[in-house]
Amino acid sequence: MTEQDKRWQIHRHLAQDTDERLQLVRNAPKRIMLIGADADISRSLLAARYPNAVFEEYDPNADFLKTAAAARKGGFWQKLTGKTIPQHCQALTVPLPEASTDMLWANLSLSRADDILPVLKNWATALKTDGLLFFTHFGRDSLSELTGRLNHEGIECEAPTLIDMHDLGDMLADNGFYDPVTDTAKLELSYKKAGTFWQDMETLGLWNALKFSNPQAAKECVDKIFANEGRLNITLETVYGHAVKKLVLPQGENVVQFFPKRQG
Repeated sequence: MTEQDKRWQIHRHLAQDTDERLQLVRNAPKRIMLIGADADISRSLLAARYPNAVFEEYDPNADFLKTAAAARKGGFWQKLTGKTIPQHCQALTVPLPEASTDMLWANLSLSRADDILPVLKNWATALKTDGLLFFTHFGRDSLSELTGRLNHEGIECEAPTLIDMHDLGDMLADNGFYDPVTDTAKLELSYKKAGTFWQDMETLGLWNALKFSNPQAAKECVDKIFANEGRLNITLETVYGHAVKKLVLPQGENVVQFFPKRQG
């Protein structure tokens, strides 16, 4: 496994798990919006399942977009089709094209959000009616061992966007989606090198999701753990979710349904 593969292995694990859930999808999406450029992992899986789909990719990190584009360059799919994937470097809350996609796929994108609610609303706007949302995220129990140690050292730590999966489901139901489904799993990781840990925190967006009373002291505390103990064990609570875009009518309008008159 190359260093690049190792860097994205958690994204790959979650993308593969989510891809298996697509067996339940009856109608193949024609347009798929990727929120998060995960080294072309998600796009490759989805293209294999939906070979006729058209893709578009968004990420707030320009380097991640370049990595995904480089992974595709010269690949079999690009040689076969001669196509490139349109890419957009923009924040998660920048408005997406309205009602433009059949599926929105977001693999570990929410950890980069400052506030989840406007991102979910943006995603709902981008989906067509009955369009599908599939996403992965990190739950509130992620990094609990580490944040506990930091609190013990007097460094306060909050994670406002790492929330309970049930709360996330409620937010989906209240903001443009129906039939939300969320479930969780746990990953236990052991790091022997501080550099690998910091690289993962940056790739996963997890350090960005934590709010410290003293960010510099928090970083120094982590480095001290590695220097004194030679390792750091952490647990990540992974959240898998999917939902369907609701029909949205103009204010004051309602759906009127007509049913055939029952005989006899």
